[in-house]
Amino acid sequence: MVEFIFANPELEAKYGHWKNFLQENFKSEEHYKVQFEGAIPTVFDPEGRKFKIDFLGDNTNYNKVKSSVNKEPLAKALGSGAKGFKLLDLSAGLGVDSVFLHQLGFKVTAVERNPLVYMALKIASEQLPEVEIIFSDSLKFLESVNPGDFDVAYFDPMFPEKKKSALPKQEMVFFKNLVGTDEDASRIVHLATEKKLFKRFVVKRPLSAESFKKPAGSIEGKIIRYDIYGL
Repeated sequence: MVEFIFANPELEAKYGHWKNFLQENFKSEEHYKVQFEGAIPTVFDPEGRKFKIDFLGDNTNYNKVKSSVNKEPLAKALGSGAKGFKLLDLSAGLGVDSVFLHQLGFKVTAVERNPLVYMALKIASEQLPEVEIIFSDSLKFLESVNPGDFDVAYFDPMFPEKKKSALPKQEMVFFKNLVGTDEDASRIVHLATEKKLFKRFVVKRPLSAESFKKPAGSIEGKIIRYDIYGL
């Protein structure tokens, strides 16, 4: 269940419709809370951990120091705009990469299937309406995509757990517990590449992790790499 807490009637009038959306789409026996003290909600899990998505107020995550579209590794993997700028982000998550790619000049459509995360993203996108947020399962959404609808696509599945790793900050613990693992990640990669839906398709992976499918090339960093399909 999800409990909503509004600081005033005005906020409830504006955002109260999300109660019905979550009642229909979010199935959980655990007690979550959504608290509105302003235009950006804070979401609490049963253990009291919390997260919120604030595209304008959270400068650490959503206003990164960046160079040009031609120099950023992710943008280079996507073709730096040479393949086109219409981009589909198949794993919106907290929206960090979606906003970053928008700031680099891409026209971003981001897909998120978790109802609570989608709600937080959709409300945050009121600050940045140029980033389109869609509530859908990525596999189902890919089945509706035709070649040419998007120039390039990006997929960042949840990284596999490490047996020995530092505990992430509470927001990421909450987020991982909420969304779980992307067990269909391999099917998403194979569907996107076999249907040849995009001029270029990029998948983010831990540096030591196996590829879901042999890529045409990769761009490597210190701890991650971008597998590239459709060179």
